[in-house]
Amino acid sequence: MIHINRNRENLGKFNDQEVADGLKSGRFLSTDLAWREPMPTWQPLSSFTDLPEPTPESSHSIPVEESQKTNPEISEPAWERTSGFSIGAAIETVRQVFSAPVFTFQNLPPTGGIGRPLFFYTIVGWISGGMAICYQLVAASINPEMFLGAVGKDVSQGMLIGIGIGALMLLPLALIAGAFVWAAIVHLFLMLTGSANGGFAATFRALAYSGGATSVLQLVPLCGGYIYPMAYLVYGVIALKEVHRTDIWRVVVSMLLMLLLCCGVFAGIALGIAALSASLPK
Repeated sequence: MIHINRNRENLGKFNDQEVADGLKSGRFLSTDLAWREPMPTWQPLSSFTDLPEPTPESSHSIPVEESQKTNPEISEPAWERTSGFSIGAAIETVRQVFSAPVFTFQNLPPTGGIGRPLFFYTIVGWISGGMAICYQLVAASINPEMFLGAVGKDVSQGMLIGIGIGALMLLPLALIAGAFVWAAIVHLFLMLTGSANGGFAATFRALAYSGGATSVLQLVPLCGGYIYPMAYLVYGVIALKEVHRTDIWRVVVSMLLMLLLCCGVFAGIALGIAALSASLPK
């Protein structure tokens, strides 16, 4: 089956004969982007030179709108089909990722820029992360020593508010920087397992939409901050598998190798600090 997109709008998936007939009738354009297994990236239909001869009755043009009604498909994230900030598109994208992650990321083109996904990840992450910070501040104000340790008794309400405002202001910058660093590390390990078929942009787009959507779990008081990383990992694996058109085990192995390396690095740093502190004069 051949998946076809036009101007970031999903037109559905069709067999070779339907595509050949559609090109003859005008239903499809040679500039429409298409993908089928095992292609690594989306290509214009003009590059599909192995299509069969169109049938004689295919000269009648079928509007794309009509084909969409007869071929209902779950399209790419709604945020991709808008410009600027749209609350409705953001909510719909979150719903798509949670309710149908496989179909949503199957229809997400691996190319198309990283601006829109980064905007989505930053905005949604800022809102949900900001609420998580507010939850922590409220909890810290109720029981400072539980969250801040021994220094908690010396922290005033004014200091807590100042810390919260500073964290909210720095959060977008942290999200943007973290998105690039995280995507680069993940993509490196995907390359090591031979599963980075769509390039860095595909990895970034998959992680931005899966991470932004799952970050709304932070809106759940108390436990949301613990559920979010696990959900991000699960939905991120699904997104990477579909966008890169690769095997699920390759993505899982990539993530496991990355987590093992990160744990090793942190353990090495902790051991180094412990050895350094032990060698200092008391």
